[in-house]
Amino acid sequence: MASSPCGNSNFDSGLEIKTRSVEQTLIPLVSQITTLINHKDKPKKSERTLAAIHRVGQAVSVAVGRFVAVGEAIATENHELKNEMGQACFEARRAGDAIAQLTDVGSALPTPSDGRITVFSDRTGMVKAARLLLSSVTKVLVLADRIVIKQIITSRNKVLVTLDHLERVSTFQEFVQIFSQFGNEMVEFAHLTGDRQNDLKDEKKKARMAAARAVLEKCTMMLLTASKTCLRHPDCESARINKDAVFHRMRCALEQVIEIVTEARSCGENKILPASIYDGIKDFKSSVECLRENLYSLSPQSMSNQLEALVERTEDFTDSGLHQP
Repeated sequence: MASSPCGNSNFDSGLEIKTRSVEQTLIPLVSQITTLINHKDKPKKSERTLAAIHRVGQAVSVAVGRFVAVGEAIATENHELKNEMGQACFEARRAGDAIAQLTDVGSALPTPSDGRITVFSDRTGMVKAARLLLSSVTKVLVLADRIVIKQIITSRNKVLVTLDHLERVSTFQEFVQIFSQFGNEMVEFAHLTGDRQNDLKDEKKKARMAAARAVLEKCTMMLLTASKTCLRHPDCESARINKDAVFHRMRCALEQVIEIVTEARSCGENKILPASIYDGIKDFKSSVECLRENLYSLSPQSMSNQLEALVERTEDFTDSGLHQP
């Protein structure tokens, strides 16, 4: 990303940019802000230069106004983001207005001696407004990105529910009906995760996402074959084991996708049981903290499995004393 006049790529906002779409949206704004700040270093400017600065400042203000309108519409449709988005939009609008005022031609004074124009060189004010604008705009974009993540999680949850139904079917006709619905939901999930994969900046995460999506694609075909075989041969133990393995692998891949998009710490059904009860309690507390940070990061099944494993280990410990001589 182009260097920012306001510091690092986070724009001092504490918000890390993880997707290319957010980064590409910010680059033109950074360029315009850089132009304005660089011109503030020169107290005297020609009328032509001053007019150009004024146009850039007005363009930034108008663009921010349109941008804020979109952010406010997102806040209206998503109540969980209303307060944060509203504050970020307010700050962005205020910064845009400040930049428009700082680049106003009316703040210039003519100097007949050299034919140039002296302007009030408020570089500090411009830098401050630029920092606020870039920080608030970045926050709006990051908050809007949460909607995309929420869509992926909602899609995953729909797939999990249908997957549970598929696992419990007892007739081939019922399986065909539910599998048709499952196929449509997987297409939606594949579309959302494909877009997300292409948008990720981190190449390792992108590769992990691609691997998980490939597993889901292969397992969907295997699920059809394994389930049909199990329905036709209900007493065949190997058919049942094979079917269970396919369903388990799909759930693992779905959890991996959510772990990538939410950046949640790995915790859940795939985790090895800790060596001690103390470690188990620590890990479960870590999972709860992870849930507080992001309400969508962990599935109820993952939390339930981890708690059940901890309870079983605790029961083994408390019961062991009863059998001592």
